[in-house]
Amino acid sequence: MRTFALTVCVALASGTVAAEAAVPFFNASCPGKIEVHADEGGPIYIGGKEARLKRFNENYYEARSGNVTVSLTIRPDGSPDVSYTGKGGANGVCQIKAAPGAGVRSGDRTFDDPLPQRRGGRTAMGSLPAFCRGEASDEFDVRPSEITTNMAFKAGNRIVVQGNYPDGKRTQFFNCWFDADGDFVSVN
Repeated sequence: MRTFALTVCVALASGTVAAEAAVPFFNASCPGKIEVHADEGGPIYIGGKEARLKRFNENYYEARSGNVTVSLTIRPDGSPDVSYTGKGGANGVCQIKAAPGAGVRSGDRTFDDPLPQRRGGRTAMGSLPAFCRGEASDEFDVRPSEITTNMAFKAGNRIVVQGNYPDGKRTQFFNCWFDADGDFVSVN
């Protein structure tokens, strides 16, 4: 019992504990062409490589890969706020490209705004990953057999399929967005 209490005190005093499932899903672009991706619950990838993740409290995490440290603050509404520090003191705020239900910006629209359909046609929920693979293949000029897609899930009033493909030594992440009826909206 005494050893357990000492271990807990040391962990709390150090200010860091192992990351837990509070990391939200998001994709972000940071200045210097640094791409950041997080799966819900972690891990966080920086430039396609899995980063070391430290949890400071339930609302603040840091992920480190090479010379880049990404700071993740989780707002009260659950949406992410991401910044980075890089080599030579470079730093800045990262632009969130995708985060379910956060109303984050993508170009001139937010994900909570209605978007025009690029291609029409309703698709059954179970078929959305295959449909997404085809759209991503077309968009990123990658063979469908090289693309991995996950199961579709609801994100606010949308449906999203997350996916990735190898790009040299890195992994590129993307999202296919569908409206609530399963109509394709966009891939980014």
